[in-house]
Amino acid sequence: MDFQLTEEQRQFRHVVHEFMAKELKPTARHTDETGQFNWPVVKKMGPLGLLGLEVPEKYGGAELDPVSATIAAEELGWACAATALAIGAHNSLALGPIVRYGSEAIKQEWLPKLATGQGKLACLSLTEPGAGSDLQGGVRTTAVKEGDSWIIDGSKMWMTNASVSDLMVVLCRTDRGGGSHSLSHILIPTDTPGITIAPAEKKMGLKGSPTHAVTFDEVRVPLANLLGEEGRGLQQTLETLDHGRVGIGGLALGIAQAAY
Repeated sequence: MDFQLTEEQRQFRHVVHEFMAKELKPTARHTDETGQFNWPVVKKMGPLGLLGLEVPEKYGGAELDPVSATIAAEELGWACAATALAIGAHNSLALGPIVRYGSEAIKQEWLPKLATGQGKLACLSLTEPGAGSDLQGGVRTTAVKEGDSWIIDGSKMWMTNASVSDLMVVLCRTDRGGGSHSLSHILIPTDTPGITIAPAEKKMGLKGSPTHAVTFDEVRVPLANLLGEEGRGLQQTLETLDHGRVGIGGLALGIAQAAY
């Protein structure tokens, strides 16, 4: 395998690094000390393709190869770890599964504004008070069919980007049987009635990346908001996390370079 960067990848790294050095790195300390999400700089990332790394060009994304996407994560981590984590969660954990599993209607509805900075960000919701690594047996948030809708009830923890997102990709129990096909992904717009987003958690670091507890009380969304196949939520989650690990590696490398 050839690990040398192509000329296009080297040029991309240069452009992204220059942007980060000028726009993001000088604001990193303020972001960490105040805990304020850095919207002014994040909005400028849309035209560069940094808010839609994996998203196809026809939906407004950059449609980058995996190496280029990892370069972007590395440069983000070098400039501001907190902002990098929020953008990484948006790209890999939320938009990634929409690109891979979403219907054409879902892609057309959500990807153009989420990938270009016209809207806010997106987030993935897995963890619960009683479900961390044990998602298959631990998830208690339910999505029940009622007419042409899903009715969602439950609680989630540590939801990165909840307060700065337009859309949540939520892992729900759609079958009470408890087997490996009992979970599904449901798309829930954050302005849907019945959602309560708690104040941001107090953390030792990464304060500019907001993390929240979220509750769902009879939240109603269309059946068409099912992402991928019903009952494939666990498998889709594990595939999504596999993809995300590469970006986290790049982010960690960027942080290490800045520290060095």
